[in-house]
Amino acid sequence: MRKHPNPAILENGIYALIWIIVAVVPLFGYYDTGGIHWPEVFHFWQRILPFFALFLINNYLLTALFLKRKRYGMYVLFAALLVCVLFVAGPVFFGKPHPQPIPRFVEFEQFERNERASEVPVWHGKFIRPPRDIRNQRLPWLPMPFKWGCMLNDCLLALLLIGFNVAIHLLFRSIQDARRLKELESQNLKAELQYLKMQVNPHFFMNMLNNIHALIDIDAEKAKETVIDLSRIMRYVLYDADRPTVALRKEVEFIENYIALMMSRYQPDQLDLRTEYPDELPDVQIPPLLLVTLTENAFKHGISYRHPSFIHTRMTLEQGWIVYVVSNSMNGSNSADAAGVGLEILRKRLLLLYENQQMFTVEQEDGVFRATLKIPIEYAHTLYND
Repeated sequence: MRKHPNPAILENGIYALIWIIVAVVPLFGYYDTGGIHWPEVFHFWQRILPFFALFLINNYLLTALFLKRKRYGMYVLFAALLVCVLFVAGPVFFGKPHPQPIPRFVEFEQFERNERASEVPVWHGKFIRPPRDIRNQRLPWLPMPFKWGCMLNDCLLALLLIGFNVAIHLLFRSIQDARRLKELESQNLKAELQYLKMQVNPHFFMNMLNNIHALIDIDAEKAKETVIDLSRIMRYVLYDADRPTVALRKEVEFIENYIALMMSRYQPDQLDLRTEYPDELPDVQIPPLLLVTLTENAFKHGISYRHPSFIHTRMTLEQGWIVYVVSNSMNGSNSADAAGVGLEILRKRLLLLYENQQMFTVEQEDGVFRATLKIPIEYAHTLYND
């Protein structure tokens, strides 16, 4: 069974990576040939500290208390209050540190006198303008004091941070919900498979035991053969059908044993039975009790004790596909009876197992009911392995 990484661990890992990158960036931004300018680095860290506190409180407190419980109004209210406390009240009452200004030039390379032009000295030097912190700049279109413009910038960045935090959180929550839904689908599939087994077992075994009881006095040897066939079917249903997949050969053997048992209930002139299989079956895996559903439906709805009936089955291999066709007489059966509950469950199983990679059709024409199932030979779906 394949293991998936825990979404919570993956989400926190992404947060940690982002904040590590944010903390490391100033080490390269304030580095030159003279080394790292640690005052500016510490000032940068000091400026992002309120944003880091906002992230921690929002992600691990407000989200758990309000967002996960779908109390969106309370979440918006407390998030707004938190932004006001950190980026409005905090700077007003405690002030905000500013770095020392960087000199406008750092060194001179050459001094010379231009004799022909004038006596004014000409300076040749490297001029370096101090880096401009856009967070300290006043918005030109908003007439307000400098500190209020800086607070507005911080508030906008804080709202952007909250938006990214909520977006990432909802993304991983949707991934987790999708994984839970897939687990529920897997459990539902197993429950439906168990239901199919229960549907085949009780009435079928009861009828077979009654037939065996009647055959004991009529034909003892045939009764013994029926008991052996019944034991093979019970072994397959109890052991092999519990596995995610079985060999196609075993499924075909199970169908043949099932047909042999069912035919013991009818006279040769009462039912026209024809079966056709490939000469060599490929060594592939298919879900258990999948093909037999069509055969069981034909015996259940296609046989009449008062009219001649027929059941024709054919399995072929077509370029990577298994095609199984079962035709039976309807004998006045309506559509609801001809397409029983087993076929509805089969449709659901196919959708979960193959995700629309299969083809299943049902046709009714001139008193003939025909079910065609086409599935890929390579059973590649990972529903059981997730």
